[in-house]
Amino acid sequence: MASLKLKEFLKRNEDSLPNHQAPPSLRDIVSIEPKAGSICIYARVDPRDYFGLQFGGEQFRHIIALVVRNAGGRAVDAFRSLEVMGTIAPIDLIIVVHHTDCGALFTNEEEIRSKLSHRAPAHAASIQDKWFGTFQDIGIDESIRHDVEEIRKWAFLPAKAQVVGYALDIETGSMRERLNWLGRLLLSYSKMNAQSVLRR
Repeated sequence: MASLKLKEFLKRNEDSLPNHQAPPSLRDIVSIEPKAGSICIYARVDPRDYFGLQFGGEQFRHIIALVVRNAGGRAVDAFRSLEVMGTIAPIDLIIVVHHTDCGALFTNEEEIRSKLSHRAPAHAASIQDKWFGTFQDIGIDESIRHDVEEIRKWAFLPAKAQVVGYALDIETGSMRERLNWLGRLLLSYSKMNAQSVLRR
């Protein structure tokens, strides 16, 4: 017998049918170089909102977004999906997005291990060295930097694919690029160069 919560989800599906728009077909996707995003799984954060995407909208004639969602938006969980989709359609851009007020900022590895071990003591040993991808101890910028570097080192990354990382502020909806040390150096140099030109 279906639970009340399951019945509610099924009812919402029925209610949504009159406004349903079919997404692009796989044939449409493989004809365009898709953009892929590694995004947090939490329902408050929807890439259709902050990237302005609407399934079935005009932009899908030009941009196909493959969204890989998981807890914290971590790259390690995205690789399997990228490997599968990357063999179906070419991927030319990967955007890593982590957001402020993320659950992964409010817990840590030891806390997760402790709670899971309490829930299933017989399996406690199997998770003692497991990495869960929280970033309470390192912060959002470092988590983005780590994931961008991991994807850039990925053996199956398409040769011409661009990999970038952004922090999403869920209060304002704005995105801030998380630059690596080379990006920060180049940005600093360009600012110094611009100031030098203005002094002349």
